[in-house]
Amino acid sequence: MKQISLVIVFLFLSFFVTAQVGINTTAPNAHAALDIQATNAGILIPRLTNSQRLSMPNVQGMLVYETTANAFFYNNGSQWIEMATLASINRTQQAGSFNVGSTTTGWQYYDVTFATAFPVIPIISLTYREGTGIDNSGSYSAEHIKVANASTTGFTIGIYDNANTNDVFINWIATEPTQ
Repeated sequence: MKQISLVIVFLFLSFFVTAQVGINTTAPNAHAALDIQATNAGILIPRLTNSQRLSMPNVQGMLVYETTANAFFYNNGSQWIEMATLASINRTQQAGSFNVGSTTTGWQYYDVTFATAFPVIPIISLTYREGTGIDNSGSYSAEHIKVANASTTGFTIGIYDNANTNDVFINWIATEPTQ
Protein backbone atom coordinates (compact mmCIF):
# COMPACT_ATOMS: atom_id res chain seq x y z
CA MET A 1 0.00 0.00 0.00
CA LYS A 2 2.89 2.37 0.79
CA GLN A 3 4.35 1.82 -2.66
CA ILE A 4 1.07 2.59 -4.38
CA SER A 5 0.69 5.74 -2.28
CA LEU A 6 4.21 6.90 -3.20
CA VAL A 7 3.56 6.30 -6.90
CA ILE A 8 0.33 8.30 -6.74
CA VAL A 9 2.06 11.17 -4.88
CA PHE A 10 4.87 11.32 -7.46
CA LEU A 11 2.38 11.24 -10.32
CA PHE A 12 0.50 14.21 -8.90
CA LEU A 13 3.73 16.13 -8.18
CA SER A 14 4.95 15.59 -11.74
CA PHE A 15 2.01 17.64 -13.07
CA PHE A 16 3.32 20.72 -11.23
CA VAL A 17 6.97 20.40 -12.24
CA THR A 18 8.30 22.21 -15.30
CA ALA A 19 11.93 22.38 -16.28
CA GLN A 20 14.26 23.13 -19.11
CA VAL A 21 16.01 20.31 -20.91
CA GLY A 22 19.79 20.31 -20.80
CA ILE A 23 22.16 18.13 -22.78
CA ASN A 24 25.72 17.91 -21.38
CA THR A 25 24.84 20.41 -18.66
CA THR A 26 23.52 20.13 -15.14
CA ALA A 27 22.18 23.69 -15.12
CA PRO A 28 20.30 24.54 -18.34
CA ASN A 29 19.57 28.20 -18.99
CA ALA A 30 16.28 29.18 -17.38
CA HIS A 31 15.15 31.04 -20.52
CA ALA A 32 15.84 28.19 -22.94
CA ALA A 33 13.58 25.26 -23.70
CA LEU A 34 16.65 23.29 -24.79
CA ASP A 35 20.23 24.06 -23.75
CA ILE A 36 22.94 22.04 -25.51
CA GLN A 37 26.54 22.47 -24.44
CA ALA A 38 29.54 20.91 -26.18
CA THR A 39 33.21 21.62 -26.72
CA ASN A 40 33.92 19.47 -29.77
CA ALA A 41 30.59 18.74 -31.44
CA GLY A 42 27.80 20.50 -33.29
CA ILE A 43 24.09 20.05 -33.77
CA LEU A 44 22.59 18.34 -36.80
CA ILE A 45 19.43 19.94 -38.08
CA PRO A 46 17.04 17.50 -39.82
CA ARG A 47 18.27 16.83 -43.36
CA LEU A 48 15.63 16.51 -46.08
CA THR A 49 15.47 16.41 -49.86
CA ASN A 50 13.62 19.12 -51.74
CA SER A 51 10.53 16.97 -52.20
CA GLN A 52 10.50 15.96 -48.53
CA ARG A 53 10.77 19.60 -47.42
CA LEU A 54 7.99 20.74 -49.76
CA SER A 55 5.67 17.92 -48.68
CA MET A 56 5.64 19.18 -45.08
CA PRO A 57 2.96 21.60 -43.87
CA ASN A 58 3.96 25.22 -43.26
CA VAL A 59 4.95 25.64 -39.62
CA GLN A 60 6.34 29.03 -38.61
CA GLY A 61 9.89 28.78 -37.27
CA MET A 62 10.68 25.32 -38.65
CA LEU A 63 14.29 24.88 -39.76
CA VAL A 64 15.67 22.16 -42.06
CA TYR A 65 18.78 21.51 -44.10
CA GLU A 66 17.92 20.63 -47.68
CA THR A 67 20.34 18.15 -49.17
CA THR A 68 19.22 18.85 -52.75
CA ALA A 69 20.18 22.55 -52.58
CA ASN A 70 22.83 22.13 -49.86
CA ALA A 71 21.24 25.00 -47.95
CA PHE A 72 19.31 25.80 -44.79
CA PHE A 73 15.64 26.72 -45.15
CA TYR A 74 13.26 28.18 -42.59
CA ASN A 75 9.50 28.47 -42.74
CA ASN A 76 7.79 31.80 -42.06
CA GLY A 77 4.38 30.20 -41.64
CA SER A 78 3.35 30.47 -45.28
CA GLN A 79 6.43 29.50 -47.30
CA TRP A 80 9.95 28.07 -47.14
CA ILE A 81 12.75 30.65 -47.44
CA GLU A 82 16.40 29.84 -48.12
CA MET A 83 18.74 31.35 -45.57
CA ALA A 84 21.38 33.60 -47.13
CA THR A 85 25.02 32.57 -46.96
CA LEU A 86 28.14 34.51 -47.83
CA ALA A 87 28.38 32.44 -51.01
CA SER A 88 24.84 33.38 -52.02
CA ILE A 89 25.38 37.13 -51.53
CA ASN A 90 28.99 37.31 -52.72
CA ARG A 91 28.16 38.10 -56.32
CA THR A 92 30.33 39.86 -58.87
CA GLN A 93 29.07 43.36 -59.60
CA GLN A 94 28.54 43.58 -63.33
CA ALA A 95 29.47 46.56 -65.44
CA GLY A 96 26.66 48.97 -66.19
CA SER A 97 24.62 51.81 -64.76
CA PHE A 98 22.83 51.61 -61.43
CA ASN A 99 20.46 54.17 -60.00
CA VAL A 100 21.14 55.65 -56.58
CA GLY A 101 18.38 57.68 -54.98
CA SER A 102 14.83 58.23 -56.07
CA THR A 103 13.04 60.10 -58.81
CA THR A 104 10.33 61.04 -56.30
CA THR A 105 9.80 64.79 -55.85
CA GLY A 106 12.24 66.20 -53.33
CA TRP A 107 14.95 63.60 -53.91
CA GLN A 108 18.01 63.81 -56.11
CA TYR A 109 18.59 61.03 -58.60
CA TYR A 110 22.11 59.83 -59.42
CA ASP A 111 23.33 57.32 -61.94
CA VAL A 112 26.41 55.30 -60.96
CA THR A 113 28.26 53.62 -63.83
CA PHE A 114 30.74 50.74 -63.44
CA ALA A 115 33.13 50.45 -66.36
CA THR A 116 34.16 46.89 -65.53
CA ALA A 117 32.91 44.08 -63.35
CA PHE A 118 34.51 43.58 -59.94
CA PRO A 119 34.13 40.72 -57.43
CA VAL A 120 33.16 42.75 -54.37
CA ILE A 121 30.05 43.72 -52.49
CA PRO A 122 29.52 47.48 -52.86
CA ILE A 123 27.79 49.00 -49.85
CA ILE A 124 26.13 52.36 -50.45
CA SER A 125 24.82 54.56 -47.67
CA LEU A 126 23.55 58.12 -47.84
CA THR A 127 24.66 60.45 -45.07
CA TYR A 128 24.75 64.16 -44.44
CA ARG A 129 28.26 65.24 -43.49
CA GLU A 130 30.97 67.76 -44.35
CA GLY A 131 34.34 66.37 -45.28
CA THR A 132 37.70 67.51 -46.50
CA GLY A 133 38.64 66.70 -50.02
CA ILE A 134 38.96 67.94 -53.55
CA ASP A 135 36.38 70.23 -55.06
CA ASN A 136 36.20 73.24 -57.30
CA SER A 137 35.96 75.61 -54.34
CA GLY A 138 35.67 79.28 -55.13
CA SER A 139 34.45 78.68 -58.65
CA TYR A 140 31.05 77.11 -58.08
CA SER A 141 27.73 78.86 -57.92
CA ALA A 142 25.45 75.86 -58.50
CA GLU A 143 25.99 72.12 -58.40
CA HIS A 144 29.42 70.68 -57.83
CA ILE A 145 31.03 67.41 -56.91
CA LYS A 146 33.31 66.88 -53.94
CA VAL A 147 35.61 63.87 -53.60
CA ALA A 148 36.69 63.17 -50.03
CA ASN A 149 37.57 60.70 -47.37
CA ALA A 150 35.30 62.24 -44.76
CA SER A 151 35.24 59.36 -42.31
CA THR A 152 36.53 55.88 -41.66
CA THR A 153 33.69 54.34 -43.66
CA GLY A 154 35.49 54.52 -46.98
CA PHE A 155 35.73 56.62 -50.10
CA THR A 156 33.18 59.42 -50.20
CA ILE A 157 31.70 61.33 -53.12
CA GLY A 158 29.65 64.38 -52.23
CA ILE A 159 27.13 66.06 -54.50
CA TYR A 160 25.37 69.25 -53.48
CA ASP A 161 23.85 72.40 -54.89
CA ASN A 162 25.87 75.17 -53.26
CA ALA A 163 28.09 75.96 -50.29
CA ASN A 164 25.14 76.88 -48.06
CA THR A 165 23.27 73.56 -48.27
CA ASN A 166 23.78 70.18 -46.63
CA ASP A 167 26.09 67.85 -48.50
CA VAL A 168 24.59 64.60 -49.73
CA PHE A 169 27.39 62.05 -49.71
CA ILE A 170 27.55 58.55 -51.09
CA ASN A 171 29.89 56.49 -48.92
CA TRP A 172 31.31 53.70 -51.02
CA ILE A 173 32.99 50.67 -49.48
CA ALA A 174 34.38 48.17 -51.96
CA THR A 175 36.35 45.49 -50.14
CA GLU A 176 36.81 41.77 -50.42
CA PRO A 177 34.43 40.00 -48.01
CA THR A 178 35.99 38.24 -45.04
CA GLN A 179 34.89 34.84 -43.87
